[in-house]
Amino acid sequence: MNAMNKLLATLVLALALPVAALAADAPAAKAPAKAAPAAAKGAPAAKATPAAAPVAPGKLFDAIRKRGTLLVGVAWSLPWAMRDPQGEWQGFEIDIARQLAADLGVDMTLVRVPFVGLTEALLRNRVDIVIAGYSITPQRALVVDFSNQYADSQMELVVRKDLAAQDVNRADVRIGARAGTTTEAAARSRLPLATISTYPTERELYAALKDGSVDGALAYAPRSTVAVAQTEGRFAVSTGIAGLPHTVEAFAVRKGEQELLNFLNAWIAYWGADGWIAERHKYWFETLDWTARLAPADAAK
Repeated sequence: MNAMNKLLATLVLALALPVAALAADAPAAKAPAKAAPAAAKGAPAAKATPAAAPVAPGKLFDAIRKRGTLLVGVAWSLPWAMRDPQGEWQGFEIDIARQLAADLGVDMTLVRVPFVGLTEALLRNRVDIVIAGYSITPQRALVVDFSNQYADSQMELVVRKDLAAQDVNRADVRIGARAGTTTEAAARSRLPLATISTYPTERELYAALKDGSVDGALAYAPRSTVAVAQTEGRFAVSTGIAGLPHTVEAFAVRKGEQELLNFLNAWIAYWGADGWIAERHKYWFETLDWTARLAPADAAK
């Protein structure tokens, strides 16, 4: 077994871990790490996170600093945000959120929300900011304000291996996507003749792919790579569909919080020029080095 297959095998074991509790507190890091940052040593997972105290419109930036903690909306998605066997949050967006809170001079509280519920959590004051691989779309921009982009992603379609080189835009092909996401929108617009099924979570989507409920699943790389590795040659990335969307991600906040947006855009400009954001993105999306952090303690034995 070569090194890449060993890493993928480790990740398959890690993904068998149960989903953890709804929210966890983790202190901000003191400085960004050029290598993989250590896991946050936070408080035990909370059963729920109450809504923040009401804040006058336009005053959220000051309220966060006075409160001393940033309420961050996240959604479980590999490798954006996930839990390790010790229950600690790991992922690209966790690194981003941790450093953002550190630079604000506050702690952070991670509030786990189903992806489709992130906008509502923001509008209902459950979170101050969404940091969750949240793509900029015109529809979302009608109800939230986006910062400048700080990351980007590429969609891929994972299908049964016999369909890999075929045109899948036909009525006898069943395609799955996560409900309320950019992948659902892309599936419906790019594959109008196919039968589209939606699932509330990533785990349910890939369970449907494995048990044959759907013939393919639309996802972002590298989740698509992992899905192929988990199916022992039964599935492959489709070459029969071209022009799948490339999306850009940003912070999302409630409308009218210009002072907070100014800080977020300055933060993106600073760490973008420094190269730290690109380094973190490369680590999480172009390598599988991080899979060892998700493996059970005895996986290597």
